[in-house]
Amino acid sequence: MRPAGGNRNDVRITIDGLSHEGRGVARIEGKVVFVAGALPGETVDAALRARHRRHDEYDLVAVVEAAPDRIAPPCPLAGTCGGCDLQHLAAEAQLRHKSRAMLELLERQAGLVPEQVDEPLRSAPLGYRRRARLAVSTPHRGGKPRLGFRAAGSREIVAVGHCPVLVPPLLPLPGVLEETLAALQRPRGIEQVELALSESSEGMLNPVIHLHCAAVPVESDLTKLADLAAAHDAYLSLQTRGDFRLDVRRPGTEERGYRLPEFGLRLEFGGGDFLQGNAEVNRRLVARVAEWLEERAGARVLDAFAGIGNFSLPLARRGFDVTGVELVAGMVSRARRNAERLGLQGAAFEARDLLGGSGMLQRLQYEVAVLDPPRRGAQTLVQELAANRTGTILYVSCSAPTLARDAAILGKAGYGLRRLALVDMFPQTRHIESMALFVRGRATRAP
Repeated sequence: MRPAGGNRNDVRITIDGLSHEGRGVARIEGKVVFVAGALPGETVDAALRARHRRHDEYDLVAVVEAAPDRIAPPCPLAGTCGGCDLQHLAAEAQLRHKSRAMLELLERQAGLVPEQVDEPLRSAPLGYRRRARLAVSTPHRGGKPRLGFRAAGSREIVAVGHCPVLVPPLLPLPGVLEETLAALQRPRGIEQVELALSESSEGMLNPVIHLHCAAVPVESDLTKLADLAAAHDAYLSLQTRGDFRLDVRRPGTEERGYRLPEFGLRLEFGGGDFLQGNAEVNRRLVARVAEWLEERAGARVLDAFAGIGNFSLPLARRGFDVTGVELVAGMVSRARRNAERLGLQGAAFEARDLLGGSGMLQRLQYEVAVLDPPRRGAQTLVQELAANRTGTILYVSCSAPTLARDAAILGKAGYGLRRLALVDMFPQTRHIESMALFVRGRATRAP
């Protein structure tokens, strides 16, 4: 390490590794430092951002010697927009990093090693994202509205006219939506925009535009927004702060939906409902969940954080007796309608807050639990499942650190990690998603 230039806080350092958050790791006089945007093996010039007791944070100033896996980011907003933070790392290297980080966290924090590591679930690195939430900022006094993603490390909005990770039918929408917002009489009433993709029964693709509004827009603004939706053959809906919801436009007669062709299913969803962001990876994920559980066919299954039935309904199709539990009442209603429409009598749904524990395990015994919690994980529910000696737990995780924390609980309760796979739901980002199969009585503790 040596000074890099005129600023006494700038340094030239060699990067030793990559953190699970995707930042370069090095040491300066024995203290750990993180350099966003740097890769292992590189020599870089970096500028101090913040000091902490145990580590410091640096910003990348220049790459002096590049790593072999460094590539030119495909998006000109890389490093500015906070949506993608690994575009400078080749796709195969991203997978290697995420797989290694996932295994290291489980071994270090939970003391577990998997008996079997399956192939990662992956998609094309670009043009994959079928769902995105865009922020809106409208100046109080004049000026045009801005629509886009949050800047890296900031609340500022980066306007996104073209986002290469969006699926093709959604690509033009951020730009044209921003233009339409500028033409509205009351643009400040639009607070967020959600984009999604609907698949018809015949495989036709239609954009979904869902607006989060302070109040229902005035008639002239609704007309302009409906015209935009019609020009792109899109669904248009909105909801207000008081959760009033309105469907403004629907192409054809079908509700929004997506297909799981391996199961012969089409699941309908509402505007604003949670969907997995990558349709291709989600299809493979659902199929692998069914594959990993096929030895338990016919078992009673708790599908925790069930949404609209993404796992519940395919498992019911395969003969499982499934109870799906979800907090959002509207999604529970849609899951029930999906089950009824598809004739799946083996799937029932309840509205319940699972983050504080289910409260239902005392009256019903489940042989299998499928968990798909938010990033904060499912610590209390995992404790309850372990106490009730649930034999098989399949945990679909969107956060490697919280998976490792919850896996440690299961390991101490006598569960082994039978199978593990990386689920690369968001290529080009630091997010490490995975699926892990825990079986009671199969010890796989690290030596």
